[in-house]
Amino acid sequence: MVGKELQKCKFDCLLVKAIDESLNFLGESAKYSIYFHLEVSFGLKKEEIPKKPDVFAEKLEELFRDGSEYIKRIILKRLFESAGLKLKCKEGYSFIDYINEVREFLDKQAERKVKRGLWNAEEKNEL
Repeated sequence: MVGKELQKCKFDCLLVKAIDESLNFLGESAKYSIYFHLEVSFGLKKEEIPKKPDVFAEKLEELFRDGSEYIKRIILKRLFESAGLKLKCKEGYSFIDYINEVREFLDKQAERKVKRGLWNAEEKNEL
């Protein structure tokens, strides 16, 4: 169970970091304005995004319309890279499908480490 909880924390941190870095291209003040708007207008706090990625994607689309696709692509690219994966376009896949793919990959990775006894104190400290 420890590995599973640490994996969840790792995924949450990776997703928030990928979003943060991706929104930086708009500028710091724009990034903070987006987070402020998401929280005040939609009740979605930055730290809640990993639990509600569908709401985040929907609100991003409302804010940026067609431009949201570009932002979501940047987020996904950074998320995949930080997980050690390569983003490959898959027909019919949505933003949420890709996010779930990374979540499942990290979940399976954690399970393998726990089974093999490789989840040690050093890895816990990385998070």
